[in-house]
Amino acid sequence: MAGVNPVAAGGDVDVPKWYRVFLSYSHEDSDWAQWLMQRLEGYRVPRRLRGRTAPIGQVGARIAPVFRDRDEMPTASALGEAIEAALRASETMVVICSPASAKSAWVQAEITTFKRLHGERHVFGFIVSGDTKIAGAADDCFSPALRAEVDPSGQLSTRPAEIVAADARAQGDGKDAAFLRLLAGLLGVGFDELRQRERLRQKQRWAVIALLAAGVIALTIITWSARNAEALARIDAQRRQLVGEDLVAFMLDDVKTKLEKVEKLDAVEKAGARMMAYFDSLQPSDLTDQTLAQHAKGLTQIGQIRIEQMRYADANAALGAALARLEALVSRNPKNAEFLFERGQAEFWRGFVLRRMGSVSEQAFWLTRYRDTAVALLALDPAEPRWQQEVAYGHHNLAVTEVDAGHPAQAREGFLAELEILAQLVAGRPADLKLLNQIADANSWLGTVAEQTGDFGEARRRFADYVSGIEAIQRAEPDVARWKIRLADALTLHGSVLAITGQGAAAKALRARGHALLEPLVAADPQNRTTLRLLLWVQLKDVEFEWTHGDAATAEQMVRPPLKRLEQMLAREPKDLGLIDRLAVGYRLQAEIQMKLGRGETRATAERSVLFGEGTTTEQNMRDQYASNCAQARILAGRLAAKAGDPIAAQRHWRRALELVESRSKVSTHWRILLPATNVLALLGRTEESRALAERLHRAGFIPVEPRL
Repeated sequence: MAGVNPVAAGGDVDVPKWYRVFLSYSHEDSDWAQWLMQRLEGYRVPRRLRGRTAPIGQVGARIAPVFRDRDEMPTASALGEAIEAALRASETMVVICSPASAKSAWVQAEITTFKRLHGERHVFGFIVSGDTKIAGAADDCFSPALRAEVDPSGQLSTRPAEIVAADARAQGDGKDAAFLRLLAGLLGVGFDELRQRERLRQKQRWAVIALLAAGVIALTIITWSARNAEALARIDAQRRQLVGEDLVAFMLDDVKTKLEKVEKLDAVEKAGARMMAYFDSLQPSDLTDQTLAQHAKGLTQIGQIRIEQMRYADANAALGAALARLEALVSRNPKNAEFLFERGQAEFWRGFVLRRMGSVSEQAFWLTRYRDTAVALLALDPAEPRWQQEVAYGHHNLAVTEVDAGHPAQAREGFLAELEILAQLVAGRPADLKLLNQIADANSWLGTVAEQTGDFGEARRRFADYVSGIEAIQRAEPDVARWKIRLADALTLHGSVLAITGQGAAAKALRARGHALLEPLVAADPQNRTTLRLLLWVQLKDVEFEWTHGDAATAEQMVRPPLKRLEQMLAREPKDLGLIDRLAVGYRLQAEIQMKLGRGETRATAERSVLFGEGTTTEQNMRDQYASNCAQARILAGRLAAKAGDPIAAQRHWRRALELVESRSKVSTHWRILLPATNVLALLGRTEESRALAERLHRAGFIPVEPRL
């Protein structure tokens, strides 16, 4: 995803250098960091030095802006995208050296990343405490990343690095002299030359003060004061703008990091609320294009939070507001890659939430727009890996819409095109977890396509690849909740295809692993409805297995809790077709169990399953899964009606079941369609047609999970 600074975060060489200095420090040295930042940004460069090329870039009147990070890294494994973007966009790095910073994994990661991006030459130290002599000693003030060079792979090597540092300790240069020595390094001039110029400047300043003090021209003083106040006001406004954009960059990165890790949503929402409160506090004069872009990005992230909470209407509203801002920004800046990128993110999430809401045509519209935005980004810079990856995402999302529409051949083509791009990217970035996740996800969807086409061998292989791919990622980041959720999903999908090919025990074992991953996450964050809905689906699969291979009374007890929680979730978001479909399946399972146990409420439960099943059939281009589950609910309701001596009701249910699947069964190879078609044709007396479909299923290796039907 995109960085948050007003620069392209792609290449290391061509990235515009927005910051003159990146200030790295331990938060135990915050006072020093504040002092040094104010001194650096407040320093006026002598005219004779302006215009020259120095470590900070082309020298102007000021050494500003300076980037100062304000948040400790949550783990030592990776920097946030805002920090990486700022490192890319910084000309130099100044490290405040102390025993605390020497021990900080945060500081070490920043130094290592900066050296990897820009080399060794533009890193400067500013010693405030500790000792420089013995590496690794308790009072060592130099981070290991300062003492060592970075090798070609971007890791710290055993080669010692040359450390350029100013010493602000009392036994060193002292505060003011150390500041001048640091300035000399940043400006690329000799220390003595700069010190002499500062002495001359001080003399000139005192001379001016003396001249003004000797004068009695009050009007001149008043005019000067007014002009100076106006200038200071302008500087203050610029300063507030820079600080505000810097601050919101951190807030945006904080929300994004929490979302990607799927941390507790209440914490994520609080971070989002702080971010929105900041935007609400802005004056119209503060609304630069960059600020508007950040506001739009914040709204997109709010949309993501609402999706996780299953508040789809709110999510759609936030994403619509983000898109309105981004459309205006892109129209004014058609070649600004970051604005285009953010528009694409909002387009994707809008398509995603519309898919949850069952709006197939609108979903396809926004996902097509997202793909087109990705293509436009790639046209701006065909060699940029980020834009290549966005095009791969574009292929992926449109392929998913083809899966939903029951077009497996087109879907397969899209996923293979995605994998072709990803294979080229991962060759150069073999440890990139996002790329590896995307590859695993593409394999999972190819498994779904293979299952739809009756190629269960390929489906098993693809789902196994999905599991192994996510397992590798989860080993690299074992504490990230997102990977646990993805692994539980992978295990469930693999288990599902094993179940329909006669490997029920193996499927149960995979689901048990999924349970173990999901239950602690749901307990820790009950607001996260996405995790909960996956857990409830796994629980229904367990009910199905227990009913088929175990004890009906136990299955009856097992089915009640997930049904109750699914009903509660649907009450919050009544348009979620996925939830409606799962309730149709759950109540059908409950009715079958009740029928086995001779319960009096069996028919009513089956009719409830039909009611939910029909709730998914209003969708234009209805998914095979929904048609299948509704048809199976109708088949069961018809069997119960026939058993109760109501043949008219039975025929009505069975004819509706056939209506849902008959036309699809003539062209489909999907077992979800062929199975109910086989059963209902037999019930309606069309035996030969039923046998032909049953033979097609048998040749594909399908073994019914529900032999009772």
